[in-house]
Amino acid sequence: MLVVGILGIVAAFVASVALPLATYTTVLALFGFAHVASELRYVDHRFGDRLDGGLAGTLALLLGIAVVLRLAGLQGWVAAPLAVGLEVGLGAILLAVTVARMRRRRWIAVIAALVLMAGALLAPFETLLCLAIGHNLTPLGFLAEVLRGAARRRALALGALAFIVLPLLIATGLPFAGFAALGLVAPEATLFQAGNLTRNLGAYVPASALYSDWALHAFAASVFAQCMHYIAVIAILPRLIDTASRPRLVWPDAARFGRYLVVGGAALAVGFALDYGVQRQLYALAALVHAWLELPVFALALGGAAAAQASPNA
Repeated sequence: MLVVGILGIVAAFVASVALPLATYTTVLALFGFAHVASELRYVDHRFGDRLDGGLAGTLALLLGIAVVLRLAGLQGWVAAPLAVGLEVGLGAILLAVTVARMRRRRWIAVIAALVLMAGALLAPFETLLCLAIGHNLTPLGFLAEVLRGAARRRALALGALAFIVLPLLIATGLPFAGFAALGLVAPEATLFQAGNLTRNLGAYVPASALYSDWALHAFAASVFAQCMHYIAVIAILPRLIDTASRPRLVWPDAARFGRYLVVGGAALAVGFALDYGVQRQLYALAALVHAWLELPVFALALGGAAAAQASPNA
């Protein structure tokens, strides 16, 4: 299993540097659905019993409003800056309504909520971009929360390498220069009709820097972190689910859930192949739910909210 993991990391590293657009679009099409569904399942198993009915209902309502705002912005029903600003503001509210359930460290959630509110007012697009980049690092938080002792130290050490050190190395541009010298790079290549590289850089690069020298390398670094995020969420976190946990939703057993992921992933890939732009927008609506849900979930974990299940050691 370790060998397979290492080979996966190496393959993702090479692909992200040499074929950043192809890697971004292909991984999103093939594994986007599996990653969203797997993370929602993990979050429900791990944190579901920390959400009482009132809080769960409030969070669901706020997330539903966020979906409507994102859709309104994508369709042009509401000016994009306003839609994004309101969505980021909802993120601040998600944290605010969770503060009362925290037993300690409430000040951290309050500061985070204030930062988000300031971002919503002053720089909504940049704030949402920072959250998208930071989202790729969330498996580190999940691992730190569920593991203890030596298992946690090993996991975080390996995670720091995969999620921080290697992306920073890619961001320097040195790996790209090395591969380019060997004629092994094709930044514009892709299997999907997703537009050119510049059109997609905005997923991880601010608009003001799209034509800068470092934009490609910053994008490739984030694509690699995204690959690591998918590997962690789909292949690692499910192994840490406590079978005695009490999720709020009824989930199929692991084997059946795996089959659903394959079917759902295949359907999503077909959608991307038929119309990448439309499918990308639909995926964004589903993805924002699990991404924004992480804020109150981490706040509850940080604040010591009561949980029925004990933390596993490995």
